[in-house]
Amino acid sequence: MADRRNTLQKEIIHRTLCRMGNHPTAAMVYDQVHREQPTISRSTVYRVLSQMAAEGACLRLGTAGGDDRYDGDTRRHSHIRCRACGALADLPWTRVELPEDTAGYLLEDCAVEYLGLCPACRSALENSNAERRL
Repeated sequence: MADRRNTLQKEIIHRTLCRMGNHPTAAMVYDQVHREQPTISRSTVYRVLSQMAAEGACLRLGTAGGDDRYDGDTRRHSHIRCRACGALADLPWTRVELPEDTAGYLLEDCAVEYLGLCPACRSALENSNAERRL
């Protein structure tokens, strides 16, 4: 019975992650899952997300100084992160040239993340700059 329960919980968590589509943290996934299935614990959501990432069923996106984010879209694609608010968005994959010097590392994969300003933060910055000029 425990296997069926774990499978059902995993299905619920995966479906929720994919439906959210906003590269949520584990806490954000838990909040959404808990609203719909209050019997699923926080530790279960965190554990299942970690397992799914290890199995390749979702992507774990590490962030400097922040919580990992998760992506239910496992197709090859890049991400862009807002340097102001931390929002993440998907970008189409573009081929990346391999470096000539790998510092002795055996290259196995490449993840591309661009950094910039999301439309809302860009607009806020432009409005702030416009007000300063007045």
